[in-house]
Amino acid sequence: MIEFFVKRPVTTIMFVSVFIVLGIVSSFNLRVEKEPKINFPIVTVTVVYPGATPVEVETLVINKIEDVVAELAEIDKIESRSFENFGYVTIEFLLTSDVNIKFIEVKDKVEAILNDLPEDIQRPVIEKYDPLLAPVMDLVVSSDTLDGRELYEFVDKKLKDKFSSIDGVANVDIYGGKQRQINVILDPALMKRRYITIFDIVNSIKAKNKNIPGGLLKKDENTLSLRFMGEFESPQEIADMLIKSRDGTSFQLKDIARVEDSFKEVETIARFNGKDVVGLSLNKVSDGNAVDISKEVYRRLPEFRRLLPPGCAIEIATDTTEFIIDETNQTYLNIIIGIVLTIIILYLFTGQISLTFIASIVIPTSIISALFLVDVSGFTMNMMTLLAMATSLGTLIANAIVIVENVLVHLDRGDDPVKAAISGTKEVATAILASTGTNLVVFAPIASMGGIIGQFMKSFGLTVIYATIFSLIASFTLTPMLCGLLLKKNKKEKKNRFSILNPFIWLHIGTDNVMHMLKREYERIFKLMFRFPKMTIIFVLVCFYSLKFIMPYIGSEFYPNSDEDMITVKIEMPQGSTIERTLKTTEIIEKRFNEIAEVESVLTDIGKDGVENAAVVANLKPLAQRKRGDTDIIKELIPFMAQVPDVNINLERGEARGGLEGDISINVYGPDYQKMIDLSRMMEQKMRESGYFRSVKSSYKVPKKEIRFIPDQDRMVEYGLTGVEAGSSIRSSVYGDDTNIYKESGEEYDINVELDEKYTEDFDDIKQINVITSKGLVPVVELGVIEEGKSTPMIRHRDKERVISIEGYLAKSTSGYVISVLDKAFKELSFDEGHGYKYVGSSEYEKESAKETGKAFLLAVILTFMLLCAIMNSLLFPIPILFSVATSFIGVFYALFFLDQSINIASMLGMIMLVGLVVNNSILLLDYALMKIKEGIPVKEALWLGASEKFRAIIMTSLAIILGVLPQLWSIVPLKSAMGTVMIGGMLASILFTFIFTPVLFLYIYRLKQLFLK
Repeated sequence: MIEFFVKRPVTTIMFVSVFIVLGIVSSFNLRVEKEPKINFPIVTVTVVYPGATPVEVETLVINKIEDVVAELAEIDKIESRSFENFGYVTIEFLLTSDVNIKFIEVKDKVEAILNDLPEDIQRPVIEKYDPLLAPVMDLVVSSDTLDGRELYEFVDKKLKDKFSSIDGVANVDIYGGKQRQINVILDPALMKRRYITIFDIVNSIKAKNKNIPGGLLKKDENTLSLRFMGEFESPQEIADMLIKSRDGTSFQLKDIARVEDSFKEVETIARFNGKDVVGLSLNKVSDGNAVDISKEVYRRLPEFRRLLPPGCAIEIATDTTEFIIDETNQTYLNIIIGIVLTIIILYLFTGQISLTFIASIVIPTSIISALFLVDVSGFTMNMMTLLAMATSLGTLIANAIVIVENVLVHLDRGDDPVKAAISGTKEVATAILASTGTNLVVFAPIASMGGIIGQFMKSFGLTVIYATIFSLIASFTLTPMLCGLLLKKNKKEKKNRFSILNPFIWLHIGTDNVMHMLKREYERIFKLMFRFPKMTIIFVLVCFYSLKFIMPYIGSEFYPNSDEDMITVKIEMPQGSTIERTLKTTEIIEKRFNEIAEVESVLTDIGKDGVENAAVVANLKPLAQRKRGDTDIIKELIPFMAQVPDVNINLERGEARGGLEGDISINVYGPDYQKMIDLSRMMEQKMRESGYFRSVKSSYKVPKKEIRFIPDQDRMVEYGLTGVEAGSSIRSSVYGDDTNIYKESGEEYDINVELDEKYTEDFDDIKQINVITSKGLVPVVELGVIEEGKSTPMIRHRDKERVISIEGYLAKSTSGYVISVLDKAFKELSFDEGHGYKYVGSSEYEKESAKETGKAFLLAVILTFMLLCAIMNSLLFPIPILFSVATSFIGVFYALFFLDQSINIASMLGMIMLVGLVVNNSILLLDYALMKIKEGIPVKEALWLGASEKFRAIIMTSLAIILGVLPQLWSIVPLKSAMGTVMIGGMLASILFTFIFTPVLFLYIYRLKQLFLK
C-alpha cells in the first residue's frame, strides 16, 4: 500500500484532499460556543402562591411536591427553596437518565396532586433546566420623552417580539420599567358607610366585565350573530359602574374608590449608567448558538432603532459572546503560533527546508481533516475541542519526523528517493503504529469518562483521536509520497552550506553544535550513572520525596474562573427592605464604579430574586486595554464595599446574576433547626476569620417582623364565618385582588382592587378591614386577636430535609486547600448528634471529576502497559517505560507550583495525556537498545547506543510537543494555561529522566530477567 501511494502522487494528493475538503466544508457548519454541550437531566417545578409566607409555601406546597416526585427512579438529589409568594423544587436525575422521559414523569406526578394543593396557587410550571444556560446578552431601552409605564408598554408589546423571532432565542425576559395596571383603590371608611366589602367590589367588577355570545339569529337565508357586550371600554367606565350594596342602595364605584390607569407595584428596577431603563435579557434554546444570536442582533439593531419612538434609544448593555469570540480567536492564533514554533524547531534540527515542509504539512492536514469527524459527532468549536487541537500539535508531527529521518538514512546509503521513501516508511511502520497506539489507548479512556466531567471531556478526547488518526493516514500516504517527490540524494559536500534557497542554515549549524555539546556532556553523566547506579536511584527518590514540601501549596478546584471583562456585585439587603432602600445602596456602588478608569458601563438589575436583592454588573474594557486584571479591581473595591452599611455584598468575576453558588458551598443539616442556625453562624464566623474569603453569606436571614391574625374559633362560629373567608378578606385588602382583566386593543391588563395604602401601613390599620357576617358588617379584628411576630425567611431543602447553606467566595488560594483549612477549624466546634455539614456544589463536582479522572488514568496506564508488552513481547521490559510516566509527574507538580497553577479538570486531563506522550521517549531509547542487545552488544554499551542514536530524535520530538502547547501558557483562560503547564513540565521531566533514570532501571530489570533465566 505504501508503494502504491508513493508511486502515484496525484492519487495520493486527491485521496488526502478528500478529507481536507470535507473538513473545510464542516468548518462552516461548526457552531462557536464557550463550552461543550452538557446534558443535565434536571427538572424544576415552580409554584407561585401569592401572599404566602415561606413556611406556608414549604408545608402546603413544596413538601407535597417533594414527597410525590421522590417516588421516581434514578434520582440523584432533590433540592428546593421556599420564598415569600413562591417556591420551587429542583430534581436532578442520574446522568444516564433521559431528561425528556423524566420531564413527563415529573409532570404526571405533580398533576396527580393538584387537588391537594391550595386553591390560590397558580398552576405549577414544570421545566427542563440547564444550570449553564445564561442570558446571551442584555439590551436596555431608555427614553427622554416616555415615562416608565409607556416605555415598558412599548418594549413589551412592540419590541420584545422582534427579539423573540431571532433564530435560537428561547425567550426574552423584561425587567425594570412600570407594568400597566388598572388600580381600584378603595377607601375603607366610605366602604363601611355604604355597607360593602372588598369581595363585593371584586365580584361586581367580575359580573359586569363580560362579553357573552348570544347565539345566531336566522332570517330567511341569512344569519346574524348576537353578543352581549359587557366588557369595559375604558378605565373611566370602570369608575362609573354601578355597585349595589347589601342594603339595596346603588352607587358608582368612584364614590368609594379611585380608579387609576396606572402601573403595578414596582418590583424590579433596571438602570444603565445611572439612568432608569427597561432591560431585555435574551435567553437561547438549549441547542441554540449564542454567537449567531449576537451577530443577528447586531445586524438587525439599526432596524430595531427605526421602530423606537422619538427620544428613545436602545443599547447593548452586556454581551457574553464577546469573550467567547475573543477567546476563540486567541486560541486560533495560539494554534498558528504553535504550528510555526513546531516548524521552526524542526528546521533547526534538520536544516532542510524541503524536509521541514514535508513533516510540517501533516499538522494542518490532520487538523482540517479532523473537523469533518468533529462535525459528524455533533460537537462544536468550543474551549475543549480547540484545546484538543492546540495541545496535540507536537504529537501530530512526531510520526512524520520518524519517517522522514529514516528516509534520510536510506538516502545517505545511496538509495533513490522513491525507493528510500518506500523502504524507510516500511521499516518504521511498526514503531509508528505502536506510538500512535499508545496515544489512542490513552485518549480512549478520556473520551469514555463518566459523570459531568465525562460529558465535558468527551469532545476533547475524541477530537484528539480524530486528529491522531488522520495524522497516521497522512504519515503512511502523504509523507512518504512527498519524500519520494521532493527529497534528493544527499550530497555530503554541500551539506550545511549557505545558499539562496536555504539562507538560515547557520541556525541549524548552531543547533547542531549545541546538540553535539549536550551529547558530549551527557556521555560523562551516562558513565557516572552506571558507575554509581544506586546513587541515580536515590537521586530520583529524593526528587519524589521533595514533592512533599510543595504539594500542600498546590491548590485544587473544579473549574477555575477567568477574566471575562466583567465584574458583578451581588447585593442582599436585610429582610423586609423596600425596593427604594435597595436602590439607594445600588446608587452608591454605581458611583464607585464610575470612578474606576477600567469600567466602560454599569448595568443594575434590582428585584430579580426579590426586592431585597440586586446585581450591579460593571463591563470592563478588554483585557488588552487594561493595566489591571479583574481580580486587582475587585481587591481595590473590597474595602469600600465593606463600608456600605446594612448590606451583604459579594463581588464575583464575570456575569453571575442568578443563583447562590460560591467557590465553596456548605450545607449545614440536623434535626433541630435552631441548633442548625447557631452552628451555621459559628461556621460562618470561622470562615471569615480564616482570611481566605472576600465574602461569606448564609441562606439563613434574620427574620423580618410580621403581623399575625389569630382567629377565635368560637367567635368565628358565632358570626357564621370560615377561616378561609376571613383570611381571604385580609389578603385581598392588603395584597390586592387582580383576578379581573381589562382589555384594550387586543391586549390584557390586570384590574387590581385593594385598600388605599395609607390604610395598610401599620398595626392599627388592620382594624379598617371589614367582613360581612351573619350579624352584619364587622371589623375583622373582632373575630380574633392580632399579634406581632417574626416570619421565617427563605427555607432550603436538600433531599427533603431542611438545610442552611453557607457560600464562601475566595479572595485567594483554591477551594481544595481552603477546605482542608476549614475542616481543621470546624473540628473546634461542637456538633450534637445528627447535626453536621457537607460540602456541596463545586466540591461535589470536584470529587466526581477526581474519581473519574483517576479511573481514566489507571485505565490509560493499564492499556499502555498491555500494548507495550505486546509490542516488546515481554512483561518486564515495559516496566522502565511505565516508570517514565511516574517520573514525569515530578516536573508536572514543580511546574504547577512555580507557575502558580491549580489542579483542576484541565490539569488532570493533561496528566492523563502525558501517559501517551512521555512513554514515546523511553520507547525510542529502549527499542534501539534491545535491537543492539540482540546483535550481541553488551547491555551497557547497547543502552549508550540507544541514548546516543536517539538523542536528537527524543529532544526534537519533545521540544516539538512543548513548543506546540507553549502559547497556551499566556491564555487568559486558566484551564488552558493549566493544561499547558502540566504538559510542558511533564515533557521537560521526561527528557531528563528518560536519559538519566530509564537506562539505569532497565539495567536492573535486565539483570533480574537474566537471574530468573539462570
